Amino acid sequence: MPDLLLLKNCKEAFDVSVTEYNKMQDYYDGKTDALANYLMVSDRASNRVSNNMLQKFILEEAAYCVGNKITYTSHSNDQGIIEDVRVNTVHWSEKHDRELCKEALKFNEAYELYYIDALGLFSSLILTPRDSYVHRDNTGAIVLFIRFYTKPFDEEKKYADVYEGNTITHYLLDGEDFKPEGVVDTHIFSRVPVSVCNIGTIYESLYNNIKGAQDGYETISSDLINEISDMRNAFLVFTNCQVEDTDLINMKKLGVMQLPGKEATAQFLIKNMSDTFIQNAMSTLRENMYELSNHINHNEKLSSNTSSLAMKNRLIGLQQKCTNNIQAIQDCIKLRLQFLFEYLKVKQAKEYTYADVDIKLTPNIPSDDLVMSQILSQLNGKVSTKTGIKQLSFVTNVDNEMAQLEEENKASSIGADLIGGGA
Repeated sequence: MPDLLLLKNCKEAFDVSVTEYNKMQDYYDGKTDALANYLMVSDRASNRVSNNMLQKFILEEAAYCVGNKITYTSHSNDQGIIEDVRVNTVHWSEKHDRELCKEALKFNEAYELYYIDALGLFSSLILTPRDSYVHRDNTGAIVLFIRFYTKPFDEEKKYADVYEGNTITHYLLDGEDFKPEGVVDTHIFSRVPVSVCNIGTIYESLYNNIKGAQDGYETISSDLINEISDMRNAFLVFTNCQVEDTDLINMKKLGVMQLPGKEATAQFLIKNMSDTFIQNAMSTLRENMYELSNHINHNEKLSSNTSSLAMKNRLIGLQQKCTNNIQAIQDCIKLRLQFLFEYLKVKQAKEYTYADVDIKLTPNIPSDDLVMSQILSQLNGKVSTKTGIKQLSFVTNVDNEMAQLEEENKASSIGADLIGGGA
C-alpha cells in the first residue's frame, strides 16, 4: 500500500498547481480575465465581447498534427503485429488522438491511463493535470499516479485511485487525508499503466504566450462595441422653436414635420468618431497573437495560382512548432504500444516488441501527390517501393498496401501465364 505521507505531499503539490491549470482551462473555454474584470459603467452599454483565439489555435494545431490517421509499419515486415495494433484499437474513438493532442496543448501535458474494460478490451482514458498527479523517481520514471474524481450524483465526496506497480488502491479524500476504501485491485500490467504526452512547460504553452494579447484584444473589442452602442441613437436637435411630445409622435408616424418660423431648424447630432486608432490597435494585437503562436491567418486573400509548395512555405513556422507536438504524441504512442503488447502477451500469448513498429504522423496540410509521384518515377530503382509508397498522403497502412500490391502482381502474373499458355 502506498505511503500515506507521500500521498499527502502529492495532494499538496497537486492543489498548488491545479489553480494555474484551471485558469488555462478557463481561457480555453473563453472565460478570460478581460471579460471577468471588464469595468462596468452604470447607465451605459457594458457589453463584453469574446474573441477566443486560444481555442482557435489549439484546435488548429490538433487538427494539423493528428488530422490524418496514424500510420504504423513493421521494420521486420510482420503483418501480424500491424494487424493486431489495428484490431485491438479499432474500438477506440476516431477522435481519440486528436483529443489527446488537444488536452496536451491546453496544459502542455496530458496522460493516457490504460485499463481493461468490461468486455476485456484494451482501452484508454485521457486525463489531464486538472484531475491527475504524476510522481516520478530521479530517473523520470513514473512510480505513482493519482487520479482524482467524483462520482455521479455524489459530487460532495471526492475520491482518488492510486496506481503503484501493478496495484490500484482506492481512497476517499478527507481534505488532505487519504482514507482507504474497499479492497486493493490489481491489473495485468507490469508497472503503472500510464503514458505522458508532454509538450513542454507551462511557460512554453500557447496560454502563456498569448494570454496578455488576448486580454487586450477582448478589452479593445468590448470598448469599441460599447462606444457604438452608447451612440446607437442619434439626437435630434431643434433650434429656435418649441416642440411638443405629440409633434415628435406625429413626426415618427408621418416621417415629416413642419417647423414654426423662418429661423427654426432641426438636425441630427451625431458623434464624429474616427475608428482608425482602435482598428490599428486591434490589428496589432491580432497580428501579435498570430506571430507568437506561429499560426497564419487563413482569412487573408491569396493569389489564385498559389501552389501546394507555396502553401507549405506559409506554414513553415507552424510546421516547426508542431514537430515538437508530433514528437510528444509519438513518445506517448510508443508507451501505448508497450502496454498493448503486454496485454496481448497475457491475453493471447503473443510476443511483440514496440521497437519493431514505426509510428508516422502525417501533418494535415495540402500535399501534392502528383509532384511526389513524378519524383518517385525519376528515382526508379534508387529507392524501395515501400519507401516510395510511404510518401503518398492517401496511403495510411503501408504494409497492407504492399500486401495488396503483391497479391495484384501475383494475380496479373498468373493471368498472363494463362493467356500465354492458351496462345
